Amino acid sequence: MKKLLLSLIVLTILSSLFTGCDTKDDEQTPPELPPYESMLMDFEFFQNDQSAELLDISNEKNTNTIVNWAFSAANVFVWNVLIGTTLVVPVASFYAAISNEAVFIGDATWQWVYEFQVFTATYTARLTGQIRSSDVKWEMYISREGIGAFDEFMWYEGTSALDGNSGQWILYHSPEVPVQTLQIDWERTGEQVGDITYTYVRESSNGDPRQLSVNSYISYGLTEADLNAFYNIHYTTRDVEINGFLDVAIQWSTTEYNGRVMAEHFYGDTDWHCWDSGGNDAVCE
Repeated sequence: MKKLLLSLIVLTILSSLFTGCDTKDDEQTPPELPPYESMLMDFEFFQNDQSAELLDISNEKNTNTIVNWAFSAANVFVWNVLIGTTLVVPVASFYAAISNEAVFIGDATWQWVYEFQVFTATYTARLTGQIRSSDVKWEMYISREGIGAFDEFMWYEGTSALDGNSGQWILYHSPEVPVQTLQIDWERTGEQVGDITYTYVRESSNGDPRQLSVNSYISYGLTEADLNAFYNIHYTTRDVEINGFLDVAIQWSTTEYNGRVMAEHFYGDTDWHCWDSGGNDAVCE
């Protein structure tokens, strides 16, 4: 009986020691923040100085057409505008988290609290990351004082895999319209985000017929092909004159700048339509 009691005491002590070590480890190691690129799709090719050079519409000697590149850019522009309006504050808040330190607050949860600026406005962010059995649960609360003030509002939430290589974000429109608006699914390959998809999930309408319909999406990714970057776009708007979803596939080279686009509703066929490294329409090889 004494031996049994002694064994139970030893097991209890060992159990408490191991439990204490786990707790200490949890308190010392915050979860890895998802990459900044998990929230921000790369639109650079269709909006930077390189794009202006490709268009070259001010050159009177340029008699080539740029329909294929310009059509691709126009479709990407729709989503770029959405990012510029819906995501500007959330993206800025998450970018600022990278340069701030977290504090352990219990229940396997870490918290980042800091201020950040968007234009001339100052916001306060409170990001929490809870380590769970199979993922990390993220919640971002944002508040603002002064002009345009609002109380703490959960602007986005999400999850990421424990290895930090994949995850999902759910973004709400704004403190004034606290409804789910955008879902972001992302996956990292190596050191960069290789695949990311924005899906428009807002059910309610703001009365604008140009507003994207629910389940419209754009996917961006990188491959090993010669045309190593792509967008797959599936969308429609709330305009009753548009019947059904439209699909646009875009592929291009991030080094040579040539590419191609496929859109049956625009071209009337399912062929690829190409542009060369100068942005001019070209025959597909």
